[in-house]
Amino acid sequence: MNRDELIALLEVPDPLRAAGLIASAPGGSVTYQRGDTPAKWLHDEVDESPIAVHRAAHLAGTPSVAVVQYGADVPAAQTVDRLIALAELAAETGMLRAVMPVPAEGNDERPGSWGVEDLVVIAIARFLLPATTAVRPDWVHLGAAACQIALAFGADDWQIPAGDSSDVEHLVAAVGRRAVPR
Repeated sequence: MNRDELIALLEVPDPLRAAGLIASAPGGSVTYQRGDTPAKWLHDEVDESPIAVHRAAHLAGTPSVAVVQYGADVPAAQTVDRLIALAELAAETGMLRAVMPVPAEGNDERPGSWGVEDLVVIAIARFLLPATTAVRPDWVHLGAAACQIALAFGADDWQIPAGDSSDVEHLVAAVGRRAVPR
């Protein structure tokens, strides 16, 4: 699927077509961590750091986790172009540990994203990124149930906020996978 087709898929989200982008077989593992990403890593919080910042970190030997914004007030082309650039960076340096799609805050007219859009972005990320780069749904904005569903769309890593008491082992086992702490 080319750039224009990915943009069109995000502009009019079709979860069945998006799920078809990836080969998501039952089984496998889900890595997870409670609390923060290791302090020695560059980690975008909610805003996207420029690709050049991630590249510089990688050249200095520092792994990174990149945010990709989508949803309200974020053009689909911008989201797809960032994912393409991150996929190229991951292939070039091998130091991009995870990509975390984060829905934009939005406005009164459109306050963020909606579930189907969340899943389509996850599938596009998994389609574009190398297998060595985790796709991490945003637990804070999406919640445990949507992050669990995101596994069927290519997500393979969870960053669970400190203090969240979700039973990770149960959530992962319910979809036929194995939970692996990182």
